[in-house]
Amino acid sequence: MKKQKKENVEFRYYEMPRGMSVLALLGEKWEVPYGRDAMHFHNYLEIGYCYDGEGVIYLGEESFPYAPGTLTVIPRNFPHHTVGVNKEPQKWEYLFVDSDSILQQAFSGKPFIAEKMLERLHSRMFLLPKGRAAKAEALLKMIFEEMRVKQEFYVEIVRGELFSLLMELIRQNPGSMVSEIGLSGDQCLSDILETLEYMQCHYRENIHIEDLIKISHMSETHFRRKFREYMNTSPAEYINLLRVRKACELLARTTDDIADAGVQAGFQTTGTFIRNFKKFMGMVPREWRKTAMKEIDNPVNYHVSIRKGW
Repeated sequence: MKKQKKENVEFRYYEMPRGMSVLALLGEKWEVPYGRDAMHFHNYLEIGYCYDGEGVIYLGEESFPYAPGTLTVIPRNFPHHTVGVNKEPQKWEYLFVDSDSILQQAFSGKPFIAEKMLERLHSRMFLLPKGRAAKAEALLKMIFEEMRVKQEFYVEIVRGELFSLLMELIRQNPGSMVSEIGLSGDQCLSDILETLEYMQCHYRENIHIEDLIKISHMSETHFRRKFREYMNTSPAEYINLLRVRKACELLARTTDDIADAGVQAGFQTTGTFIRNFKKFMGMVPREWRKTAMKEIDNPVNYHVSIRKGW
């Protein structure tokens, strides 16, 4: 199959439901023809399962064929694109997983182990054909069913099943070195993605532009220009977006004071926190918290969709 030329890459930012470390995309909404959307990447680990359909998933110049029974594992910040062999609807379901919080909590007394586990899990995108990992497939389907039905204790059950699933996927990905990301020869995009990873790990700290240009191997002027070209925003605004998302999590899951939530998310002053929160969320933190408490099971899928022509 010849790869279709894509003109855009999208950043799709998902928000976790309150009290959960996973967002499930289930049902008829995901029974669609695949190939119409742009190359894109996410802020969480994506685990997908193909029930019906055939095609190819692209990662830059690399391609991975899939068929019914294929399980896909795509780390955060890995641009990818799914193209079906025909225009007929295909059936997929997905989990977006906050793997960091799950593994860091599981290995709370052993942070080095958690770090190595996360490194292996996010080192590369890989696909498991039908029959290759029966245990992982069974766990994934059990989580789908729990998230679909939501019976008593489903949150606690899913938490345990998610940990087991992540450990099984790590077992299926034995490589210990983080692989280079080949993206059609676009080294600039690869370098920008490295800085995104750094920002997602350190957004609560006082990140300096010098830290980012060192990671990107660019001059400051070139880095700022390329970052805006790919992300349609500045590095500072992107960091503020990450901080606002953390504040949302704190406001929805805790009874922390609003000002304290801003500080924990990385904002140095309450005024800066409220100003940025309103910019991204369309309302002040106090109003948003009231809304979140009423709509726990209705997270907004795409808060941000940023496109940049390649």
